[in-house]
This record gives sequence, structure tokens and C-alpha cells, in this order.
Amino acid sequence: MKTIQVLRLAMTAGLLTLAAAATQAATIKLTYQNNLSSEGAPTGNIYDGWSSQRVYAGEFDFSTSENTTGIAEWDDGLSAFCVQIDTTLKSPKTYNVTSGLGAFSATQATYIDRLFSNYYDEAQSTVQYSAAFQLALWEVVEEYSWKPLNLSYHHFEADWFGGAKATAQGWLNSLTDNSLVTGVYDFHYLENSYSQNLLTVTKASVPEPTSLLLFATGLLALFRVRRRTR
Repeated sequence: MKTIQVLRLAMTAGLLTLAAAATQAATIKLTYQNNLSSEGAPTGNIYDGWSSQRVYAGEFDFSTSENTTGIAEWDDGLSAFCVQIDTTLKSPKTYNVTSGLGAFSATQATYIDRLFSNYYDEAQSTVQYSAAFQLALWEVVEEYSWKPLNLSYHHFEADWFGGAKATAQGWLNSLTDNSLVTGVYDFHYLENSYSQNLLTVTKASVPEPTSLLLFATGLLALFRVRRRTR
């Protein structure tokens, strides 16, 4: 009985330490760099059920500064997709960064993971595929949960965008396939009250040394208690 109690205490201490680290505020300042218009990004209309906008679709590129996230690769800049269409992108702005897909519903998170894991590399290859990826992501985020993912009907719709719309719809049609690859990327949600919220990714990480150390500490505590009780 004592063994179980000590083990529980060790595990609780480790989890509290991880939770404290995870809740520390992480921020990064972003300055918009690319110009989707001059890059030849497809343009079209998007509808959110109440209003329409004519927009360019594609991934944003940013230079960075004041990076407190601990993600070293962002010191050289980052790229991100828009996940909020009811406001405009402002630059430069400091964003709060939350890792994971907690800002989305469970179904949205599943579809976002599948979309990135299977099609994000392709989205890096041309402005057409980048636009298709943005359209697909908007559809996943903006569409009502009880509606099918269709860019031509329901709450969120898109018109024009050349062949990007057809490509996006093909990707969307596949997202219900449970055999699709998942877990390729770690997700990071970037939020600012006065600018578009963004979503970016890094390659899926291996367990951090701190996590492994806490786990090892728990095992060591268990081993010591078991020796004492013999």
C-alpha cells in the first residue's frame, strides 16, 4: 500500500512540474514578409454565411524577433496559415503561442492533423497547392461540425481560386479516411486579439529530456520503496 502511495506522489509531482512548464507564457513577434499577390497566388471569394471577401489564398511568411517559445528554428523566421477569416492580418504583431490543437474541436483537430500529415509537403511546392491547402484548412475550421466538408455549400464556401479549389476539395474528401497518416507534425497556435490567428507546425518531436528525467525519477522512487519493503 505504501508503495502505491509513494508512486502516486512521484507521478503527481512530475505531472505538476510538466504542467507548470507548459503554462508559461510563450510569445513571438512576427513581421509579414511575402506578398501573395506579387507571387501569383490564386484569388477568389470566400463566404462565411453572412459576408463575402475577395482574398488571395496561401501560406504567410514572417520574419521573427523576441522569440520566447524555445523553438530555435523560429529565430530564422516561420511560415503559417490563417485560421481566422473575420479579421485582417496586422504586422508587426506579438503573438501568444500555444502548442497543440486545443483551440479546435476534437473532430477539427483530427482533420487538421490528417491534412498536414498527408498534404503539407505538397503545399510547399507551388503557389497553387499552397492556396489549396489554405482553402482546405479554412473549410475544416469554419464549417459547422454537422455539415460535410464541401467548399461549394453550407456555412463556409469558396469561389474561383482557379484549380486550387478542386485540389482542396479532393484533399477534404479524403480526410474521413482513418487509414491516413497522422502525427507527422507538432502544431502551434498563434493568437493575437488584433490580428488574424495563425497555425504553424514543426516536425514531430521526441520526448524532451526533462520529461524523460521526471519519468526516470518516478521509477527510481518506486525501486527504492520496493527495496525498503522487502
